[in-house]
Parts: sequence; C-alpha cells; structure tokens
Amino acid sequence: MSSRSERTLQFAAAAIVFVYLALRAVLVPSVHDEAATFQTYVLTGRYLPYLSHWDAGNHFLITAVGRASYLLFGPQLFVLRAFPLLCFALYAWYAVRFSHMLADPVARWSCFGALLLTPFLIEFFALFRGYGPSLALLLMAVFHLLRIAENYRRRDLLLVLLAMLLACSASLTLIMLWCLTLAITCAILLRDARNDFRSWLMLLTLGLVPLSLAARYSLELAERGLLYYGTKTGVLLGTLGSLGKWVLGVEPPIIGALLLLIPVVLGVAALRTTTNRHRIAVLLLLMLGELLGRVVLGELFGVLYPVDRTAMHLLPLLILLFTFATDALRTAWPSFHWVSLVLLWLPGRAIATANLDRTAYWPEQAIPPGVFAAVQERQARSERPLLVGGYRQNPRVWIYGSMLRGGELNFIDEAGFPQPTCDLMLLDPSFFTPPVGFHPVLTASTGRLVLLERSRPLRTTVALDSTLTDFIGDSEFLELWSPYIDSVQGREWLIEVGARLQSDHMPLELRIVVEVRDEDDELMLYDVVDIEDMRPAFHGDRLHVLRRLPAFDERPARVACYFWNPRHQRYNGSNARIRIHEVMSDDLSQTR
Repeated sequence: MSSRSERTLQFAAAAIVFVYLALRAVLVPSVHDEAATFQTYVLTGRYLPYLSHWDAGNHFLITAVGRASYLLFGPQLFVLRAFPLLCFALYAWYAVRFSHMLADPVARWSCFGALLLTPFLIEFFALFRGYGPSLALLLMAVFHLLRIAENYRRRDLLLVLLAMLLACSASLTLIMLWCLTLAITCAILLRDARNDFRSWLMLLTLGLVPLSLAARYSLELAERGLLYYGTKTGVLLGTLGSLGKWVLGVEPPIIGALLLLIPVVLGVAALRTTTNRHRIAVLLLLMLGELLGRVVLGELFGVLYPVDRTAMHLLPLLILLFTFATDALRTAWPSFHWVSLVLLWLPGRAIATANLDRTAYWPEQAIPPGVFAAVQERQARSERPLLVGGYRQNPRVWIYGSMLRGGELNFIDEAGFPQPTCDLMLLDPSFFTPPVGFHPVLTASTGRLVLLERSRPLRTTVALDSTLTDFIGDSEFLELWSPYIDSVQGREWLIEVGARLQSDHMPLELRIVVEVRDEDDELMLYDVVDIEDMRPAFHGDRLHVLRRLPAFDERPARVACYFWNPRHQRYNGSNARIRIHEVMSDDLSQTR
C-alpha cells in the first residue's frame, strides 16, 4: 500500500473517531469537575493565576477558552467541550505523523491504532477538562523534539517550546516532562555547539521563564494542600498500577505495572541497534526521567504519585517507545515484525467499551436528562421547591443541569446524606443504602444512579409566612430570618425563600446562607448556595429556593438565614417572601 493510501485510511479512521467523540461531547452528561470549573471560573471570568480561587482543577488554557466560548455561544455543555474535541484533530494528526516515522507497516499501524484509540484516555477529548488538549500538545512537542534530536531546525525548537507551554497551561501534571524537554533541548544545542542567539533566546523566553513561574505556582498549590489527588503507594503499584487497571483492564496493580514497563525494557535493548537510536534515546530519557522525578518528589518531598487521569501522559510515551523499539529490533530479530500487534489490544478494548452515556471513571456523576425531566414534572405540581438529597459530587452537576433548563429546580441538599428529610433523592446503589420509605422512579443506564421518591409525601406545616419589604442596595449582608432558639430547637425545618431580583451584574454573585453557631461562636451548620449557579443574570426573574435546617441535639446559640453579597454588587428585590415549614416528626419516624 502506498504512503498516500495509508494516510487516506488513517485520516478516515481519525474522522470516524472524531464523530464518535463529538457524539459523546453532546450526549454524555456532565461530571462534577466540568460543572465546578464552569461555575467557579468560566461563569465568573476569574480564572487567571493569583487572581482566582486556588485549586489544581483550574486548567488555565481550558478555562480561558471555555470563558470565550461561553461569552460567544452560551453555557451549553457541547460549547464547553468543543475545544478539547478540536484538540483531538491535532492529536490524530501527530499520531499519523509518528506512525510514518516507522519503517515496518505492522509497527506503523499498531502505533497509529494504539494512539488513536487508547481506552480511558480517549474519553478526555470529549470532556471539559485539560487532560485531552494537554496530551495532543504533548504529542506535538515530542514529535518535534525527536526531529531536532536528529536534525536541528529552529522551527522545530519553536514548536516544541510552544507546545509544552500550552500543554502545561492545560494541565500542570506535565510539568516534569516540561523540565525534561527543556533539558534535552539545551543538551542538543550544546551538543551541536550552536552559538545561535535566537534559539537560546527562545529557550529562555518560551521555556525557562514560564517553567519557573509554573513551578512557583505548583509550590504554592502544594503549600495550600491543594495537590491532593494521587497516591502514596509509589510508581509501580500506584502510578503504573492505576494505568494498568483503567487502560489495560488488568486489576492486580503489579501485573499492570510490569506490563507497562515492557516498552522500557525493549527500548533499552533497541539502543544497541542503529535504527531509531536517537528517537528511542529521547523517549527513554523522557519516560525514565518522569518516573525517577516522581520518585524523588514522592520520597523526599511527600508529593503524591500521579494516578489514572493525572498519569495518562505516560501512555503516548510508552506506545511510541514500544513501537520504535520493535521497529528497530526486527532488523536483528525478524520475529519482532509481529510483536507490535499486541498494541491492538488497546483499540480493541476501546471499541468494546465504547458508549454514549457515561465516563469510565465517573459513571455515578452522570445525571441523564430523564432524571431532570422526572423532577421537573413533579416540581410543576408542587407549590414549594422540591428538596432533592444527593451525595457531595451531585450538587454541582445538578444545578448546572438546572441552569440549562431555566433554573427551575432547587439546589441539592447534601448534608447528612442519605437522610429522609427530602422529597427526592439521587443515590448510587453500589455505595449507599437508601432510607426506608423511598422507592425508585428512574435508574440511569449505568446502574450507578437512581432517582428515588418518598413513598409518602413529606408532611410539613407552615410555621411562618412573611412578606418582606422591597430592598435595594449593595450591602454585604441582608438578614432574612433569625428565630428565637427555643422556638426551633429540637425540630427540623425547611426555609423557603422567594423574591424577584433585578441587577445589571452578570453574574449576580449573591448567596443564600443558613448558618447555625454554638455558644462558643463555632459553626454547627454553614449551608451556602450561589444563586449565579442557578441563573447567571436576574432581570426581574424569580428566585425560589428551599433549604433544610436540621434538628440539633446540642442547643444552638444563633440560627440565621441571610443573603450574602461578597462583591457588594448592586441589586434590588421585590415580592420577597419567606416561609418556614416545620417537618412533622411523626412522619420522619416512619422513614428512618
């Protein structure tokens, strides 16, 4: 088959995978990290380092593009996922280019197939996260790094530096590879005795300076305890073992780790050949340098070892190392002509696990449209907002889904989950047992999310129904309700807040807070909901929220419900009303 025909087939295969990912970007429900990124950074427009909320989940490149996409096209999930999806085209392009570096057609197609359809990894090109784009940019950087290792060109150096800068802007987990890439480029320039001022200037301005800033930022994240995702079990059982589970489908961590180390062994053996020697040497330096660097950070500085999605950047390196090594070793041992076929396990597994309704890692977080429709139907028949109980990973996804549906559904109640004081409940049956007195309404196709409803409606009685005077201003706090403690102690209450709000700010960063403190002024409860997550702008729109005040065994010193306006934005409210519902204790006793 001619090279042109091969490329045509490869582009056709890439196009099919692109369509599949586009369908996933449209159909797979959002997960917690996507919704949280949108609400915390995209919606507010505050995402730049040092000027935004500190969290390692802020993937700067993705949030910046997501912010622009949101302003141009709106908050729909496909709009947010469009940039990672488009990055798959870049990833596929370099998968094609890498494959054509290989002389053996078996190795060439195995390399292309494994890169194009790596299970688990491929999903992240259809999610509003930074991992997919960072891998596309990493593949670009490694390709041009291999080229300058053999034949230096300033254009390749520029592309390496730009690709790694953007890759780490998309995901800081690549910072170790960034360090190694810059070290290798420095070594190449010194090896060739290049007194090339422009090359060294590019290396400084596009490499060393931004790397030092990224390293500083990473240290500050660590100081704040925000590099919390990972494991202490080491490179083998932790990092490689997790990839063996999610990518290869191998459960015992040690077996998965040993399988993933085979490319390194083959790469070392292939260094004795002349074919691909420079390329294999660079790939080995990147791979072993990354693993050794993680050991140093883990053992000397207590940094957690990366796992699953934060370790995915090792996969393209391993695939490339394996195929370049087998391509080189077949010259000495012709039987290696067929060895690279084992990589077809990856696209085979990706095809076998293909779906359009879930992510492999977070199936319980995917709330299908049918669940929203069922709750909307019940909400239309209720005078008060329905209280939906959920696990701590549900609220962000739920209220994002509510916003896309006009902000009609109430915020989720996660306190004490699972507990019976709610009308409906979202529950993962593989982890939680529902309270007595609930029956299933709808089960997601994953089997990991069930919408439950009380068999008997929650009985309440209205203890207070008060209309508030219209208010206008930009004060930080506006108290809505602060009862005498003896009047609420020992019982459970629902606080219903309604008002029509008007503001020129978008978003209106107003919060409803239910706060309970003890005699020592320590918090017993601090329940806060951000109304911009429900509706970014209010132009006379109705706010209607229900929050739960649980019963406390210890007597509180203060109970209050209030608006909190931390940014002192000007707004006004009319037709404001607060209703306090007492939950009937005899009803609850039958469901506990």
